[in-house]
Amino acid sequence: MSKLHILHADMDAFFSAVEQRENPELQKKPVIVGGVSLSNRGVVSTASYEARKFGVHSAMPIAKAKKLCPAGIYLPARHGLYKKVSGEIFAILKKYTPLVEKLSIDEAFLDVKGCERLYGDSIEIAEKIKAEVKQKTDLTISIGVSINKFLAKLASDYDKPDGLTVIRKKDIKEFMRNLDIDKIWGVGDVFAAKLAEKKIYKASDIWPYSLEELKKSYGKAGVKLFFLSRGIDNRDVKSQNEIKSVSHEETFGENISDRDKLFAYLFKMSEKVSFRLHSNSIKGATIFIKVRYSDFSTYSRQQSLKVAVNSSEEIYQRAKNLLIQNNLLDKPLRLLGIGVSNLCLEGQEQLNLFAEANEDQLDQTIDELKRKYGFNKISRARKLYLNND
Repeated sequence: MSKLHILHADMDAFFSAVEQRENPELQKKPVIVGGVSLSNRGVVSTASYEARKFGVHSAMPIAKAKKLCPAGIYLPARHGLYKKVSGEIFAILKKYTPLVEKLSIDEAFLDVKGCERLYGDSIEIAEKIKAEVKQKTDLTISIGVSINKFLAKLASDYDKPDGLTVIRKKDIKEFMRNLDIDKIWGVGDVFAAKLAEKKIYKASDIWPYSLEELKKSYGKAGVKLFFLSRGIDNRDVKSQNEIKSVSHEETFGENISDRDKLFAYLFKMSEKVSFRLHSNSIKGATIFIKVRYSDFSTYSRQQSLKVAVNSSEEIYQRAKNLLIQNNLLDKPLRLLGIGVSNLCLEGQEQLNLFAEANEDQLDQTIDELKRKYGFNKISRARKLYLNND
């Protein structure tokens, strides 16, 4: 389908922009919203565009940010405030289409196919959204419009802040030609270094390689690279009520019996599941795991909880207990999977009076950094066993 109907909407420097709105004295000043801590051991969550001129960016240690921008205004994150403003923004987005896929507190995909009679074509809808967000929240939003999710995301990043970029079908080849390879989803530092060994630096450097060659060299990542380098992405926009479960699994190149390594993989997958749950503002009351052995025999186990969860630590601990209690680690594993089902929206779950607020805030901060700078850029220490594979 080649018609322009996918939008990617992304607020500009959201946390710091909200702080500047709340306090007019901060306007046009370098505002840095800290992460977990404002000590020199903390990390930058969001930097205003004024602070970015000094080289400050998300995921940067606070200590380094202060060296680059000593006159910056450093503020603690106020997640309650940001969540309230986010609700106002998503109410605007959902006015124009029911197909809104929330990626984070300040970012979403929209499918506006079929909404033309009410609101005009996709570009007109993007313009109306931008105007309404500015009018109702006094904040700016950048929007990309294209034929699929990947291109719409690239478009929204192209002209920030307050941008509106359109990538039409006829423009795809030229747009992708000089795109840095690490701008393609799934290409992190390690993968980019491997590609650099073959002098692959731009999306167009992939074009001479066949699908079979890339699959043989890089597996599933190579297949994804083949299509995305050409701007091909067939994923649909999915609204929250279409999601029945969230899961992730890994098939290992060699069977693994080392429990520490398996638990490290398990936590890595728990982080990915938690990330998707947080991004869609949902929780789950059932944790399930899946294992497959070398003889391809496969087993699944699950546990229902009284209180729905989306914390990476909680998901990990429950899944780990399922593996141990059911003696599923007695033989080397070929595959390990983890997931959460029985989903509900945040705020609709039964409350846990003993839940740690700091745990949820830590997850939120880590999630924001992952979205901006790649999933493997930051993680809790437990995952380091895998060397960020």
